[in-house]
Amino acid sequence: MSGEQRGSVEEQQKGMKAPLLPVQDSASHSSNQQVMTLKSFLTLKNLYIILGPLLSLLICLLVKLKDAPASSVKMLAVIAWVFAWWVTEAVPLPVTSLCPLFLFPLFGIGSADSVAHSYMDDVITLVLGSFILALAVERYNVHRRLALNVTLLFCGDPLNPAMLLMGLCATTFFVSMWLHNVAAAVMMMPVATGILQRLPPPSEQSEAVNKFSRAVVLTVVYATPIGGISTLTGTGVNLILIGMWKSLVPGAKPISFSTWFFYGFPVAAVLLIAFWCIMCSLYVQKGSARALSAYLEKAHLRRDLEALGPMSFAEKMVLSVFGVSVRLNSNSNSLILFTKALI
Repeated sequence: MSGEQRGSVEEQQKGMKAPLLPVQDSASHSSNQQVMTLKSFLTLKNLYIILGPLLSLLICLLVKLKDAPASSVKMLAVIAWVFAWWVTEAVPLPVTSLCPLFLFPLFGIGSADSVAHSYMDDVITLVLGSFILALAVERYNVHRRLALNVTLLFCGDPLNPAMLLMGLCATTFFVSMWLHNVAAAVMMMPVATGILQRLPPPSEQSEAVNKFSRAVVLTVVYATPIGGISTLTGTGVNLILIGMWKSLVPGAKPISFSTWFFYGFPVAAVLLIAFWCIMCSLYVQKGSARALSAYLEKAHLRRDLEALGPMSFAEKMVLSVFGVSVRLNSNSNSLILFTKALI
């Protein structure tokens, strides 16, 4: 065997004897591991998680309410726990919203069965059904077809930005009359963005186009709660008021859908017109029609609408469900049963 071959064999043997990983002292390794474990535990998020139970424990031990039932202190402790997690977002907000489901039985405030029934209250069922309907509208592109039709109907020839805002106000107002405020905003915001997508990016917009873009978004934001005033089902606050009216004044005549509508609709209509006038005075400039006409021409809008093709079966079914929900709004009991069937 030559000298070179003998040297290579010795190097291979040394390499086989060498450890694959660096050797550390076992004591130093365990101490480093403990420090790393402690650091990974003492994070800000974990401290926020501990904060909720800690506040609850301190309230139960230190707070004494005179002339109040024993469950009052426990209820205050639960509120502190949920509030701490809600503000700090120590856990996801949906998890925080479900905390009473296990905290009430844990503190002896209420049974799990009664708390679970509260989570499926009629008002919550109605709101959940509205959300499902709004998601279906967005899922099957009904909002894009609605945006193009609203723009075509109200933009005018030549283009009139004020009338376009009025059309968006009226459409949002009408949808919000029959759906919950948040669900109506979820449904109508894609309609607003569908209009904004036809405009150039913000960095390339003129002052008139930029102001109109902000007006489109604000129209959906503010016209939604205005429309919710019109009907009982327009917002959850109206339904809560009806529930309080029944419990606080049991002998009084109940507030029906028609009674509320004849009171709320005129007020909401006046507010909507006032809001539209304010938006036009603040965000619609004199030269905005000329600046927007290049992006919102009727010929382009008709071409985009034709590109969508005929309405699909899914779109027709979504609109049918929406029409049925509008029809059943005159009977609140039927509407609640219908929204439960949606879920």
